[in-house]
Amino acid sequence: LQTNGAPPDNQRDEVRSLLVEPKAELAAVENDIDDLQARLADYQRRKQELTSYVEDLGALLSPVRRMPPEIMARIFEFCGDIGARGPHAEPSKRAPLLLGSVCRSWRALSLAIPRLWTTLYLRLPTSGTFVKQHEILEAWLERSRPFPISL
Repeated sequence: LQTNGAPPDNQRDEVRSLLVEPKAELAAVENDIDDLQARLADYQRRKQELTSYVEDLGALLSPVRRMPPEIMARIFEFCGDIGARGPHAEPSKRAPLLLGSVCRSWRALSLAIPRLWTTLYLRLPTSGTFVKQHEILEAWLERSRPFPISL
């Protein structure tokens, strides 16, 4: 081991015999590592399942779930309130769409609040047809009834 030269013929068999045990031990260690990696993957998968389950159960206890729909509706209106003023008042152009994409109950609530749908930001193409924009406008008008809509 102290030289870069090839071992003489009479030592090659001795070197080969010295390799047998470490090669077998190396193979055993590699098998152990493979087993441990498989177990680690199983634990990581199980951890992800448990984390998801804990988060889902924790969400059931969220205070927002106990909030009366009337208060939620008022909060939703503030999200889209173009006339809101103050340090934390920042109306969103997409508030009705964002709120309605959170979950089924928020979608139903957002669709039930006509005031939330009274402001529409609509980009019109410079050429072609306005079919998509027409459909959006009709949906917005329907949802904002009986209130007027501002474009």
